[in-house]
Amino acid sequence: MRDEAQTLVDVCKDFVRAMARAEEALAKMGALTKEEREEVLRSVLAWLGSDEVRAPYTKEIARELIGQLSAAGMYADYRGSPDAYIQ
Repeated sequence: MRDEAQTLVDVCKDFVRAMARAEEALAKMGALTKEEREEVLRSVLAWLGSDEVRAPYTKEIARELIGQLSAAGMYADYRGSPDAYIQ
């Protein structure tokens, strides 16, 4: 595989690993108070609206994270997937 192609594969792997880390962290949000969970959500939303996040596609992918953050902010027993909470 050419270096350019391998770089793309590596970036995709890094992305998936980062999402796994985010999901693991979200599963632990139940240990936070409701106020702390709400502050986490506000902080992430503020960051997503910042100039640091430039690519529109990145913001689209972030919707999954926002959905999970929202569920985690609402439910103290959140375990990392909004499926059981959002119907």
